[in-house]
Amino acid sequence: MGKVLRVFLILALPVSIAALVLEFHMFQKRQELQRRQATLKAGLSRISAKISAAREPYVEALGEPLRPEQLASSEAMAAPLAALASNAVARCDQLFQTKETLKQTRDELTATQQELARTRQELDAARQEIAGLNEQVAQKNSQIAQARQKISEINSQIEELNRQLNDQKEQIAQLERSKAELAEAKQRLEDALAPFLPPPIPSRDMIRSLRGQVLLADPQWNFVVLDIGKNAGVQKNTTLLVHRGDQMIARIRISDVRDELSVGDIDREWMREPVQPGDRVFVQ
Repeated sequence: MGKVLRVFLILALPVSIAALVLEFHMFQKRQELQRRQATLKAGLSRISAKISAAREPYVEALGEPLRPEQLASSEAMAAPLAALASNAVARCDQLFQTKETLKQTRDELTATQQELARTRQELDAARQEIAGLNEQVAQKNSQIAQARQKISEINSQIEELNRQLNDQKEQIAQLERSKAELAEAKQRLEDALAPFLPPPIPSRDMIRSLRGQVLLADPQWNFVVLDIGKNAGVQKNTTLLVHRGDQMIARIRISDVRDELSVGDIDREWMREPVQPGDRVFVQ
């Protein structure tokens, strides 16, 4: 019995050792599996969160976030995957539209850049034109300044000429006054000498152009008063013909002469009609 027990102990000892070793190995495996399971759950959680989250501006978020256990079932992932596919298709359409919009924007940008280049060229040309105009304005200003200088000089000359003109006017006024005084003195001398001098002899042209009109006619005393006198060239004993219209009606002989008037006697032998005021007289 003791031998059998000893043999049993001898056999049980290796088995126990093997069981301990196997237990320790299985414990390590369980620990490793638990760590892998935790890592897998964390990975599934990250994947589900990443799939469920939005990727603006291209992918929208799912209506309900994915649970990690759904990733292990194809049936549970069918609806989320369909939603993701629909979102992807919608975003692809938006991307194509955005691409077209971007192309249109690029074309508009190119046209805008070309327009900007033309505008810059026009601006450069306008600046050059403005520079030329500024130069012309500077030249005109210089010419205006010179013209103003000349105008100032001319005004000075005009003032000097006006001063000289005023002096000359004053001299002319003095000469006119002197002339008037001389004329008065001459007239006084002529009036004083008139009684002692023969009457002036009118020129032939003055006598030929002698024309007048009857102012007053007195048939009773047989004389007329004419509107012409010594200043017109009438002399005493001058014979004049009296006309009315185109007919000669009488002849008169001057008996008295004044400066602007004269008196004539009517020659009855030549009188065809009575003389009246308004009849014209001519030299014979």
